[in-house]
Amino acid sequence: MKKRHVGLVAAAAALALTITGCSAGGSSDTPAENTNLSVALSVNGALGDQGFFDDAETGMVELKKLGHNTTTLQADINNPAQWKSNLESLSTGKWDIAVAGTWQMVDPLTAIAAKFPKQKYLIFDAIVEAPNVASITYAQNEGSYLAGVLAATAATDTANFPLSSGSKTIGLVGGMDIPVINDFLAGFKAGAEAVDPSVNVLVSYVGAFNDSAKGYDQAMGMYNQGADVVFQVAGGSGIGVLQAAKDANKYAIGVDSNQNALQPGHILASMEKRIGNSIVLAVQSAQDGTLEWGKTVTYGLANDGVGLNYADNDNIVPDSVIKIVDGFKKQVIDGSVTVPTAF
Repeated sequence: MKKRHVGLVAAAAALALTITGCSAGGSSDTPAENTNLSVALSVNGALGDQGFFDDAETGMVELKKLGHNTTTLQADINNPAQWKSNLESLSTGKWDIAVAGTWQMVDPLTAIAAKFPKQKYLIFDAIVEAPNVASITYAQNEGSYLAGVLAATAATDTANFPLSSGSKTIGLVGGMDIPVINDFLAGFKAGAEAVDPSVNVLVSYVGAFNDSAKGYDQAMGMYNQGADVVFQVAGGSGIGVLQAAKDANKYAIGVDSNQNALQPGHILASMEKRIGNSIVLAVQSAQDGTLEWGKTVTYGLANDGVGLNYADNDNIVPDSVIKIVDGFKKQVIDGSVTVPTAF
């Protein structure tokens, strides 16, 4: 039987974030231990992307199940003024914690956190240096290292991966040419090189995270150049990459959440940044008074904050290959391999 992902929520006690002095609803008072909190998420886009935003929302759903009061505000993905307005509306004292995510929210949150110093904020996948903000980042380079190992293995092992031509060519389609996406790329290339230094890695950028048609075209171009596997790190644009894998009868790797079932038989795995779980852990830490405001916590392979999910992929990755990938994972965790980063 293949190994399956075990969520961080199940291991919350072992992975609790460090923290001090959580304030409730804009007040300087510390909530009583185990008091349920009110938590609001401001999304700089819309739910339904089957990836980044939806994964964050899974955390909010879980928090509600745990008894917390939650809400989620959505926005036009191309309307920064609305992102800022929504976050400001959550900063008036009604909500114990206002949550936002991605590099696009760094500037708005930096300004708003200074304007509302008593409000507590949580930002994920980015860092805001402010005394009332707790930041969560993810070692996407480490997770992408495993994606590179898997992609290179699939591109060189035609016996176990019959849709592969053995071309030793793989690709990565990124949303934008920005540091966080290039951090995925740095890890992905390193993982591929660890398997076979002669593997060719094609790279392109959509220029947006919501253009699935362009994502499709760029991935199809890579498949036409001989790529056997394409890793999508393009948000909503990456849905087109996964469709291209099916149409080209090749392989892809999903990102952020488990996207394997979107194109069964063609998605080898999904490199998850377990955003929803990390939000739950942060709120649980705030609830018990251990969340450290003004600090950053990073989730990587060692604490199961990133990793490959093979569930719902039609069992197209044999256990023998999963064991190989896990061997590379252990090398990163024990420090014998240091994965390069774009930061």
